[in-house]
Amino acid sequence: MKIGCVINSLAAGGAERVILRLSGGLAGRGHDVTVITLSPGADDFYRIPAGVARLSPECPPDCRWYDLRGQLRRISALRGAITGLKPDVLISFIDITNILTLIAAFPGRPPVIVCERTNPLHHKIGAPWRLLRRLLYPGAAKVVMLTSDTLAWARSLSPAWNAAAIPNPVPPPEFSSAGRPEYFRLPRNIVAVGRLTEVKGFDMLLRSFAGIAGSFPQWQLTILGDGPLRAQLEALAASLGLGDRVKFPGTQKNTADVLRFSDLFVLSSRYEGFPNALTEALACGIPAVSFDCPSGPAEILSHGGNGLLVPAGDEDALAAAMAELMADDRKRARMSERAPEITGRYGLKNYLDSWETLLAGIRR
Repeated sequence: MKIGCVINSLAAGGAERVILRLSGGLAGRGHDVTVITLSPGADDFYRIPAGVARLSPECPPDCRWYDLRGQLRRISALRGAITGLKPDVLISFIDITNILTLIAAFPGRPPVIVCERTNPLHHKIGAPWRLLRRLLYPGAAKVVMLTSDTLAWARSLSPAWNAAAIPNPVPPPEFSSAGRPEYFRLPRNIVAVGRLTEVKGFDMLLRSFAGIAGSFPQWQLTILGDGPLRAQLEALAASLGLGDRVKFPGTQKNTADVLRFSDLFVLSSRYEGFPNALTEALACGIPAVSFDCPSGPAEILSHGGNGLLVPAGDEDALAAAMAELMADDRKRARMSERAPEITGRYGLKNYLDSWETLLAGIRR
């Protein structure tokens, strides 16, 4: 099957990693796969897998919905790429890119599978885009969600049979020869990973850590990632008196090389789609504490097994759960033994099998 995978860019992010795993995996199974990006290769953070082609039509940069000329130019460039490629099916990732792809492929040739990568009940994309999504998603060949609890939303837009849930894959971690990070200055390390935005709740994590840091002088907090709130979060850490107890080393190419030297992972998000950072930490054998936010953590974490779940947004509960594991080496060790089981439940083979089954059912 000839498949086009459409995404805005290959900048650092969970969706970008997943589309490359999907495209590389399908190519490895004999499919003819091309990744189409609306942003030029100069923006790439990740490499295209071997055996996967790349198309980057000449599109104007991201623009507001009301820049109709810019949006039409993006749609026209994408339509040209699709016409030239002549795929049997398109797989599009992320809400606004999904909308542009459905318009570019209208009237349904080739069929388009749209993939939502976060929780649409909480992630706001603006009223005009929401209206277009409601109008266009019923025409998609399939609407793919990440978790079972978001299927109801998809089925509210299109027929129930037209929605499916395929969680992200969790392959075994690949470690390089890199040693312990130099910014790990203290013996014990809590790690959080994500873009520095409000959604990730790092402000709540900082306040929770500040409440217990004095009782655990051998522990530091490291937040991997970058984003628009970096300066604000650094200022908050300083105002909480955390000083050198918190590090912001930026985005890392291979977070597994950092996680392998960590003792505890914390997910403090206000909401998620399917938290890749959480599953990747577990795959590295790191026990986790997470808010039970929508959606994903409750499906991934076994409370008391491979980590602890606490009520969403409850900073005191988050601090207490962190302190519980920070104080108990044996409990962390027990959870660490169970954590890598996640790679069996969400293995790459199961993921690709699910996608091939879905693709086989698409009418072309």
